[in-house]
Amino acid sequence: MIKTLRRLFSKTLPEESGDVVAFAKAIESIIDETSLKIFRAYKDTLLAEPNIYIVPAVWGATKDGELTDIQREIHAKILPSIREILKLLHQENIASAQDFAIGYLVRGLFISKIIYMIEFYKNLSGTLTNIGPYAHDLENIEPLGHA
Repeated sequence: MIKTLRRLFSKTLPEESGDVVAFAKAIESIIDETSLKIFRAYKDTLLAEPNIYIVPAVWGATKDGELTDIQREIHAKILPSIREILKLLHQENIASAQDFAIGYLVRGLFISKIIYMIEFYKNLSGTLTNIGPYAHDLENIEPLGHA
């Protein structure tokens, strides 16, 4: 199942070119690769906890109480990628409100991607137990296209 997730969510960074989509693909690649690394490293915890568990981990803070050790670890692993993306997106003369909005959206993408992986894995696990001898066929599934 991890192989399937890896194929769905890992991409290589595009080489610099005149392609207008290359910039967005570079950012998408950072988000996809980091999210997959986080999911792989903390899969058992993420599957056991409610989906909201990832939100304070991505933000590095919680309204009520303290972060767990795992949430701190996740934040430490995700923060360099967030900083890298924000650096790529940073423009001169950006207002602090705009800077916060960009950071908010980037963190939201990480949260959505990781929650999607959690739910995809849960659904795939349930599907594999129900299809019996055809389970191995899903290991070789290849995605077609991407958004």
